[in-house]
Amino acid sequence: MQRMKIVLASGNPGKLRELGSLLAPTGLSVVPQSAFGLVPPPETGTTFLDNALLKARYASKSTGLPALADDSGIEVDALQGRPGVYSARFAGEGASDEANLRKLLADLAGVPEARRQARYQCVIALVRRHDDPEPLIARGTWEGRIAEAPRGTGGFGYDPIFLPAGSSRTAAELDAQDKNARSHRGQALRALAAGVGAWLGASTSEPGSASARGRLYVLAAPSGAGKTSLVRELLSRLPELRLSTSHTTRARRPTETEGREYYFVSVAEFERMVDEGRFLEHARVFDNCYGTAREPVERTLTQGQDVVLEIDWQGARQVRAALPACRTIFVLPPSREALEQRLRGRATDAAEVIARRLRDAVSDMSHWNEFDYVVVNDDFERAVTDLMRIVKGQGETLAAGRPELAPLLRRLLA
Repeated sequence: MQRMKIVLASGNPGKLRELGSLLAPTGLSVVPQSAFGLVPPPETGTTFLDNALLKARYASKSTGLPALADDSGIEVDALQGRPGVYSARFAGEGASDEANLRKLLADLAGVPEARRQARYQCVIALVRRHDDPEPLIARGTWEGRIAEAPRGTGGFGYDPIFLPAGSSRTAAELDAQDKNARSHRGQALRALAAGVGAWLGASTSEPGSASARGRLYVLAAPSGAGKTSLVRELLSRLPELRLSTSHTTRARRPTETEGREYYFVSVAEFERMVDEGRFLEHARVFDNCYGTAREPVERTLTQGQDVVLEIDWQGARQVRAALPACRTIFVLPPSREALEQRLRGRATDAAEVIARRLRDAVSDMSHWNEFDYVVVNDDFERAVTDLMRIVKGQGETLAAGRPELAPLLRRLLA
């Protein structure tokens, strides 16, 4: 049986070996773009996803074959997410790893340990053709903080100053096996391997056929951005969508019904479900626990029905790792003032709870760039229409990295 060829949009021989071994069981044969004489295009994207997709689409268009590309870097909270997509050239075009590392340490001079949180991000994009409307996206995130000084000789890039969460050793001090088991790149590669079989199968299935798998849409937003109202209206206009009902330990509000808004469970019951691995994702938000049961989501998708998850950014990150073919959407408010007005207008929370939600909203919104699409809820009808476009596969102009979002993001995150 002839193996399907796929172009790797990279000249890194280490990546070629790693991906070739990883994807061998799937029937894919990985070929470097250098075999076709290709020179990679400039990385002009504003997000890791943008750059991974533009490299993959370029390689696919140039060769006529499926193509795969990745983009990765480090984000530092105290630097508002920089270096980000500029990680490889933080100290300037052509800068060495050492120069980039030293610039990062200089920019963090005087920043205390408690404020040196950082994370490595990796995004891998696989396209069947250059204009593939539904590429397979796999992501990995490695949380940690920036050390005061470099330590270790392994790894590359910022590894000598990256302290993984819960570790006293930098990434450059970890052995290769330990690092690969924990790293952002390792996470993304495992997610890719887990999703590629179903993704390739879905490409040959006709919608509505027995073998066609439903699509999963994950929608997140800061509290008060209006995501619940948007999802409710979206479901009324697209009745073929199915909403996954989450579990929570918070108290039921007077207007809520068991099994409609949430399944309300005790803390003990929730913890038992976590221990049994029954959640696709779970997180603690505002002193309460929330989680999405895995089995009903998988069952509905297998039946060929599309599913919507309405969760927070922490849960969305977990779902992406478990089901990398999902589509993720983040809803932003038009201003902080509108967010506060909506929270107070709900009249369901005490004043101190509202104050905390407003404080946490900025942190929540800082994760917008982890999503595939961003919808701004400045006009309810337009926002619903935008969500419908995404679900119908027409959301290209709503990509998270579009430049016109920059002024709004600066105001929201200031």
